[in-house]
Amino acid sequence: MTVLVLLAAVVLALLIDPAPASASNSVGIYTYSQEASNGTAQAGASVTVTSGTPGHAGTSAGGEGGTPLGGSSVPGESSPSSSESSQATPGRESPCVSAGQSMVSPCYGVTRETPPAPPRAPTGRGARPPVNPAAIAETVASRLALTAGGIVASPSARMAGLTGAASWFWLSPPPAGRSLSVSLAGESVTVSAAPSTVQWSFGDGAQLAGGPGVPYRPGAVPSAAILHAYKTRCLPGDQGHDPYVLSSCGANGYQVAASVVWSIFYQASGPVSSSGALPSRATSTSTVYPVSEARAFLTSGGGR
Repeated sequence: MTVLVLLAAVVLALLIDPAPASASNSVGIYTYSQEASNGTAQAGASVTVTSGTPGHAGTSAGGEGGTPLGGSSVPGESSPSSSESSQATPGRESPCVSAGQSMVSPCYGVTRETPPAPPRAPTGRGARPPVNPAAIAETVASRLALTAGGIVASPSARMAGLTGAASWFWLSPPPAGRSLSVSLAGESVTVSAAPSTVQWSFGDGAQLAGGPGVPYRPGAVPSAAILHAYKTRCLPGDQGHDPYVLSSCGANGYQVAASVVWSIFYQASGPVSSSGALPSRATSTSTVYPVSEARAFLTSGGGR
């Protein structure tokens, strides 16, 4: 159907504007068709009219390659755009072959384009991406309430320690393990934290790596006790007035600090099962601890 319409248009054009009788005319009709996509075809044609008179160079009405006339739409076909011509589309093999000024009878062969890449498999509505247990565990770990407790001493800070005698320190309440669990997308993640070591600093430059200590009690000293003996006093008012106190002596006493280091682990079960260690955390607590001293004086005694 499309080809017949195009041929009729060519004949009408020749009847309206016939060439002079003295001119020698030649008419070239070029048609083509090809598949544009699955279920869709394109068809088109062009006409080249060459006229000339004896002793003159011929002229081409359609120009090189011919003038596209377009085509009408038919079921299963689509009209070519105005930029299309009778030449083959780059990258495709033309189904029609030119033979001088004539054309092999209209052909309807098709060429197939490279098929598009297959689409990704749909995930479906409501589908969730895979979970990352380690990432979830890090978020949970940041929400763990970890505390070091408070520092208690014997002798107490109210009574002040004594140089040369051991002072007894401990954390109250002692740091205890913590755990927190969450469920996300069918994945259950549990994060646990446990105190590993306690770094003690007594304010006079001495330090000790140990545990949280134990409360004072008379009798034998347990191995878990945290003891420290000061050699120099540090009382309120000493700073800046007593040349024998240490530079680390504060306005009201020594700064005693304890830093609790926590080991953190996670365990995940569900679509992804895994476990492992997370970065450790540290929590600190401190107190001011004055230290006094006992001095002996020689006096002249009266006797009988």
